[in-house]
Amino acid sequence: MVSTFLPASAQRVVARPMSDLQSALDLESFWRANLQLLQSVLPHHSCSLMLGIVDFEPQEGRHFVARDKGGANQPLTSLSISRPFLAAHPQVKMYTYTEILREDPRARQRRVERERHFRGWDEFVHLAFWDGSHPEAVLSIRRSEEQGEFLAEEREFLASLHPVIDAGLRRLRAFEGERGRRLSMERFISGLPLPVLFLGPDRALQFATQEAYDLCAVWNYGYKEARVMNTRRCFRVPEPIDDACARLADIWDRAASDGLAVGLESARVTHREIGGLVAKVDVSQPYKGSLVRPGFWVTLFGERNLDGADSELKAEAIHQLQFLTPSERRVALLVVEGLRNQDVARRLGKSPRTVDFQLNAIYRKLGVRGRTELARMLR
Repeated sequence: MVSTFLPASAQRVVARPMSDLQSALDLESFWRANLQLLQSVLPHHSCSLMLGIVDFEPQEGRHFVARDKGGANQPLTSLSISRPFLAAHPQVKMYTYTEILREDPRARQRRVERERHFRGWDEFVHLAFWDGSHPEAVLSIRRSEEQGEFLAEEREFLASLHPVIDAGLRRLRAFEGERGRRLSMERFISGLPLPVLFLGPDRALQFATQEAYDLCAVWNYGYKEARVMNTRRCFRVPEPIDDACARLADIWDRAASDGLAVGLESARVTHREIGGLVAKVDVSQPYKGSLVRPGFWVTLFGERNLDGADSELKAEAIHQLQFLTPSERRVALLVVEGLRNQDVARRLGKSPRTVDFQLNAIYRKLGVRGRTELARMLR
């Protein structure tokens, strides 16, 4: 809870940015809420949120200068003035430039060196946020000589703000960690030469491999039409697969509403007209006790891929194809089928020169010397 020194009118002003600060899910929103909050109640010359601190040097930051005189003020991205103080006071939550000078007179000379890049402030207050004995972030609020020192009431407000910002930074780190893990998994799966896709609880596409885009296009339009379209741009979930997802979601919802344990449900869908074209739909079940409805994994299989090449791949071939781009994989698989470069170019709508270039790249990436070795590796 923010300090009650603020008058009722000011408390109403800070209510919205405080709410935004407590709910921000990304760094830009978090910084905007911080800035709006500070501008509402604390006159200042400039402020910075310094992040990713390694050996007392920030690797990233967000900055604001209220009064920029002729472009002289550049963003303050260093903790050189306060570094010895931070090292001597691990876990300190708030301190001022004046407090640093009492312990470290040489800080004044470090300030002079910094003023070649940034000047105009006379006092600062820092809020420091720690991971053990290492500072992770520092919020710096600076005032000019005209604006004066920070009053006791203002420091009380900043002290009460510290746990709110600290909680927000921890929340952002948790979200960033989760996003990083999800993106890493998506990048890995997207690089697999397998037709798999993931649909959210609303059955909207979350991500898919290129092979999944291709086979969905085949499912919706047939091989002939799918070969001449941008399968990613024209993507839509095939209706039978969407229906299977809806049935599985209904089973999950009914079981959850009855308080029953839900198993890992799945469904198999076969194309009515194209033989060998099959989809397996699995419920991506959330963790136990989650309030989030499940999404769906869809694995597609066709006897032939979009370009007519054999889609049955052994484990070693799948491993090797991960080193290639989706476009290179299409070239490689058609070459393995025995097509000449000109035939590959015609099948894929490429120029023969492009196919030659890609084939040389394929040889280099897979460490093979020609078509025979490529075919031996991928069969």
